Amino acid sequence: MSFETLSGIVLRYTDYRDNDRILTLLTKERGLVSVTARAVRAKSKSDQGLVKDAYCYGEFVVYERNGIEYVSASSVIEAFYPIREDYDRLVAAAQTANIAHIVADGHSSGELFSLLYHTLSFIAYTETDPHDLVLCFLAKSLSAAGYEPLITRCAGCGKSVLDEHSIAFSNTQGGSLCANCRGGEKTYSPLALELIRRMLILPDYSMHKVRLKKPAGDEIDKLLFSYAEFVLERSVRLKNSARTE
Repeated sequence: MSFETLSGIVLRYTDYRDNDRILTLLTKERGLVSVTARAVRAKSKSDQGLVKDAYCYGEFVVYERNGIEYVSASSVIEAFYPIREDYDRLVAAAQTANIAHIVADGHSSGELFSLLYHTLSFIAYTETDPHDLVLCFLAKSLSAAGYEPLITRCAGCGKSVLDEHSIAFSNTQGGSLCANCRGGEKTYSPLALELIRRMLILPDYSMHKVRLKKPAGDEIDKLLFSYAEFVLERSVRLKNSARTE
């Protein structure tokens, strides 16, 4: 029996049998991994320090038997406790984990783990609006998966849209459209598109600097979730996770 050590963040879990739990992890080493953690729900002193809850970052020693991977041992590296003490932070963490799960399923990227770690850190430990961090994570995770939207040039003709007073965005063409190419596509303010451009180039460690005020923040919310659901072909937004202010 061989053992492997993985560094991972718990995206979600499912209770199994009396005391077991199936954990879905986003790992540095292998992307999305499902592991079974035995007896982690039993109330005993021996289970203290085990990684068993959503949005926890830990180290896992795993082994495979009969095609199923089991956790032999685990230890918490960062629990992000403040997330569990505030409703808005908890909703944002759940939405972020859901996006990470969808993006990682079939679109594995080494960038995604770092992006998730920094996003959860800022949700937990800064005063940045949690939903602003969700939107920044969504934009950057789409880019990491190969779906970065074209912002400064028209996706139809290639013309710069920097001087446009309103800019259309096409999910099917993957970016902005100039006045000549927009057709019946929905238009957005230049500020909203510029803020998305800035989020895309922002380093992970600076995501806490994001500030998205109305009405541009609402435009960004609608644009990014609509585009994400189109390219990922999945429902991305969780219930009660829409932007409010």
